Amino acid sequence: MKRGGESEQAPLWRRLAWLVIIWGLSVTALGLLAYLIRLIMNSVGLSS
Repeated sequence: MKRGGESEQAPLWRRLAWLVIIWGLSVTALGLLAYLIRLIMNSVGLSS
């Protein structure tokens, strides 16, 4: 920690990498959830 209670920030590339990782995981999770819902709907006879 720096003086005055200021904390050091991580480098920009590291913060952007975390942003991309979290975004990618959330998109993947949403895709898996949609696929699971589609499987459930098809198993009970609902299809488009």
